[in-house]
Formats: sequence, structure tokens, C-alpha cells
Amino acid sequence: MIRTSIDLSDKISEDLIWRRKELTDLRALVQTYQGELRSRVIIRCAIALLYAHWEGFVKKSSSYYLEYVASHRLPHSKLAANFVGLILKSKFNALGASERISGGNELADFFCTKLDSQSNVPYKGVVETKSNLTSTVLVDILNALGLDVSKFERRLKFIDSNLVNPRNHVAHGEDIEMTVEEYLQLHDDVINLIETYRTEIENASVLRRFARSST
Repeated sequence: MIRTSIDLSDKISEDLIWRRKELTDLRALVQTYQGELRSRVIIRCAIALLYAHWEGFVKKSSSYYLEYVASHRLPHSKLAANFVGLILKSKFNALGASERISGGNELADFFCTKLDSQSNVPYKGVVETKSNLTSTVLVDILNALGLDVSKFERRLKFIDSNLVNPRNHVAHGEDIEMTVEEYLQLHDDVINLIETYRTEIENASVLRRFARSST
């Protein structure tokens, strides 16, 4: 269980190390074959992998953060509203899968008697990107985790137009034109996105944004 901000930072760093190495090697490969016919193929592969690491990092680091929040077992009444929302969503999902007429009793019991009890924030399989991490999906994840959406607002159009759409073209076997210079810029921009997401999660853990404000 991830119990401290340091533990969380270490887990995120561990996940990011291998991703950075793979992407750095890929960036060098794109530059190595610049001007050659095979450059087109390498760039197509690079786009797909660059997107995959962005999506993978968001999912993994978000799950780590949820595990960190869950480890505190704060009472529901002292937990930030977005995390109470995640708990309720999991209960709604379970209720929807139940055919018992009395299934709603459990949800009613939560509202009536469990607000001051220790929380059990779900963290396994909660963050779902639908294999298509568009700006809309990203904002949904940020809101669910109580992260600062404003840090990404100016990049939302970029995410859809420059990253998700080209990746989808590649994934669907469609043609796409991208120069080496354009890919290198895309690579650097996505690395910055990853670092921004990392910073947001680490800041949220240190500042205890998962706890409900007393004001």
C-alpha cells in the first residue's frame, strides 16, 4: 500500500524511468534515419508508442494516487467530495449489477449511517481511458481525482489534434504525413504533458487535496 507522499513519488518515478528511456531511444532512432525512406515508417511507429506511454502513465500514476488516498482511510465526512463521488459510483455500479429488490438499502444505509465511518476509496481499475485518451476523457479523470484542470486547459486542443488524432490514424492503418521536425516537437510536448501530470499528482498528495477543506 502506498502510504506517504514519498512512497507515491518513488512509485511514479519508477514507472517513468523505463518510459523515458524507451521514448529517448525512439527519439534518437527517428533522428538517425532522418531523410531516409524508412523514416516515414519509424515516425508512424513512434507516434503510436508516444501516445501509448502518455495514456499508460496517466492510468498508472492515477491509480497510484488513488491507492495513496485510500491508504489514509479518512472518514467520508472529511474526504474531498470527488473521492466520495468515486465511492458512490462504485456502489451505484454494484447496485446496477444486482437484481435484488432490496439492493438500494445499502446505498441508503451509506447516506444515513456511514458518513463518519472510515472510507474505502476504490483504486483498482477505476481510471478508464477507453484506449482513447481524448481531452474530454482527460478532464473527466482530472475532475475525478480532484486535480487542477486549469493546468491543462491550453493543451486540450493540442491533445486531440496533435496526439490522439494522429495516433488513431496510425492505429486504423491510415496514411499520415509528419516530418521529423514535427515529430520531435510532438515528442517534447508530450514529455511536458507527462511531467505536468506528474507534478499535479505529487502536489495534490503533499498538499492533501484529498481531504475536505474545513473552510
